[in-house]
Amino acid sequence: PVTLARVLDGERSTLAVIAIEDIDERYHAQAELLEAKRDLEKALIARTSALKQRNILLREVHHRVKNNLQIVDAMLMLQVRKMTHDPVTLQGLLGLRSRIFALGLVHQQLMESEDMQIFDIVPFLRELSGNILARGLDHHVKLTVDAPPLKVGLDFAVPLGLLVTELVTNSLKHAFPSDKGTITVTLRPEVDGTVLLIVSDDGKAQSVAGAAMRSNAGLGAGIVSGLVAQLEGTMTTSNELGTTTEL
Repeated sequence: PVTLARVLDGERSTLAVIAIEDIDERYHAQAELLEAKRDLEKALIARTSALKQRNILLREVHHRVKNNLQIVDAMLMLQVRKMTHDPVTLQGLLGLRSRIFALGLVHQQLMESEDMQIFDIVPFLRELSGNILARGLDHHVKLTVDAPPLKVGLDFAVPLGLLVTELVTNSLKHAFPSDKGTITVTLRPEVDGTVLLIVSDDGKAQSVAGAAMRSNAGLGAGIVSGLVAQLEGTMTTSNELGTTTEL
């Protein structure tokens, strides 16, 4: 409301305008806004703390899984040293060690990632392939990895890592009678949203390597078949100028 009043000051009179504003509504609105801001800050602090605790827990989980797998690997290594007289069992144990390494490497990559949920597949594939090659002992084989940066999670990385392990190991076993050659691991996202994995070698024993992958015999072939099904994929193998497996 606005009130007009005449104020007398001795013989002079002054017209005064008196305005009265009801600020209760504005005051309450400002108070509610301030309270909402405080609640939001508290919620943000609580969420940040929860995320921090979650990340600590996830990091600890990945760390413990990796350490447990290392213990299993150490136990297998003790058995490997006792199996020098049994080549078949020795190869089986070495293959098992490679698979365990692949599992442990996934958890290592997740443990070192920012959110402990996804990581770049390229360093993973390079370290994984390098480890398989190093455990090939007497092989003088060159291995290359061709892949663009691609963020993946646990459910994709584990079967992919095991597939690469089986396919590269298969080439090392069967494709190079002279222990010399090249293996290439290619991972490429396709325009339709799928991912193409190619493991190829230029080995001379193409028929042996190809038959080993096409047949259903052996633990390795069974593992590959199961992993392809898990990823809802398809697999083809060709033997032109070496063995090429596409998934």
